[in-house]
Amino acid sequence: MRPTEVIGDCTLYRGNCLQVLPTIHRLKTWDGYSLVTDPPYGMAYKSGHATDRLWSGGRTIAGDETTAARDAVIDFCGPYRPKLVFGTWRVPRPVATKMVLVWDKGGALGMGDLSLPWKPDHEEIYVLGSGFIGHRDCGSVIHHAPVQSMSKNGRLHPTEKPVGLMRKLLQKTAGIVLDPFMGSGTTGVACVKLGRKFIGIELDPKYFDIACKRIEEAYKQPDMFIEPSKKAEQLGINL
Repeated sequence: MRPTEVIGDCTLYRGNCLQVLPTIHRLKTWDGYSLVTDPPYGMAYKSGHATDRLWSGGRTIAGDETTAARDAVIDFCGPYRPKLVFGTWRVPRPVATKMVLVWDKGGALGMGDLSLPWKPDHEEIYVLGSGFIGHRDCGSVIHHAPVQSMSKNGRLHPTEKPVGLMRKLLQKTAGIVLDPFMGSGTTGVACVKLGRKFIGIELDPKYFDIACKRIEEAYKQPDMFIEPSKKAEQLGINL
């Protein structure tokens, strides 16, 4: 697999996002973009599923020791772009957070403290920057069931998010969608379904390959599933 793949309107880079971002930013081909990403949370998570092939390379998440990677990407993107960043209440929120959305999974299925007899049933999504679009919704809770937790049930990445959830979030952003922590490419698949341009970066060659295949498959779906691009409608408020 090459370090860069162009699939339709999606450009995928394999490498460390903190090294790749300055390089592609100098190209000045993606000035209008929104950051939508699911970075390492900084909670030093360790999976208890030792036998699940999703964790075959180790039961930890690269870069999850601190929030340094998350914060560096947010700082790189600056204060004036729309930014939606997944996270957890267990670590400090990004300094410039303006609002916190709650992803309600509808059941206790998320990653949690293995010393406790319960699992959390929600995750946080930090809203930063400005320039969001669309109609203003009431409430900050997004209800959406998660992807099945084990690889045998269809999950391709340990922290994989549902395509439907990402579609809901993307509809509040404009321009090219940037995901520096692409994982298995869920955000890219959602962009294909919405007719959006996408830039994704992934460090792990295994997941980079999976992302390329998923996005290729998304483009093979009948056109009826791909929504046409819509003209941006600026919100009357500045989130």
